[in-house]
Amino acid sequence: VFGEGIFLSLRQQAISDWESAFSAPLAARIGAMQDRRRRSNLAFLPTCTPRFVVLHTLAHMLIRQLSFECGYASSSLRERIFAAEASGEVAGMAGILIYTAEGDSEGSLGGLVREGQPERLFPTLLTAIQNARWCSADPICRELSAQGLQGLNRAACHACALVSETSCICANVLLDRAVLVGDDCGLTGFLGVACAALQQSLSGVKTP
Repeated sequence: VFGEGIFLSLRQQAISDWESAFSAPLAARIGAMQDRRRRSNLAFLPTCTPRFVVLHTLAHMLIRQLSFECGYASSSLRERIFAAEASGEVAGMAGILIYTAEGDSEGSLGGLVREGQPERLFPTLLTAIQNARWCSADPICRELSAQGLQGLNRAACHACALVSETSCICANVLLDRAVLVGDDCGLTGFLGVACAALQQSLSGVKTP
């Protein structure tokens, strides 16, 4: 098997502070997904937590953008999500691995390794965040309370966040763009500050 990949780790303190600061709007938005997850017959799905939804949605946005940048088809890219809150002696996790592993030489083209270089990864990440702010199906996609398999998605559809079934470890569910970029009901997305700075830069307004 030949392969390569990019691993991203989010700062534990940053995501913990965000979860604490927006616990009420997160409970309102993610709570319905958690209830449907408990009632579903998809036993392989992990627990639906805000941290997991953030990481999973970001992984999908990156897979969609990297497929344009690295030379691999999106169906060749896969994800692994490392999400856990710190508990006692168990350390928390907040990481994403986007990789390819093939039995032929396509798995070693070098495209992902190159895209992992800071000068290329940062623009790719900014573009992925920008794409998460808007879907061609908005405002319907953003405002739906449930969509996707057994209603286990919020703001995520084929036009904005879903990827090939072979790329996703969770059957394209437990996704929500709002946890990344925010909604209109008081929730600031985990990458909301970056989104605001990006919007200002695109509009030509200088950040004070």
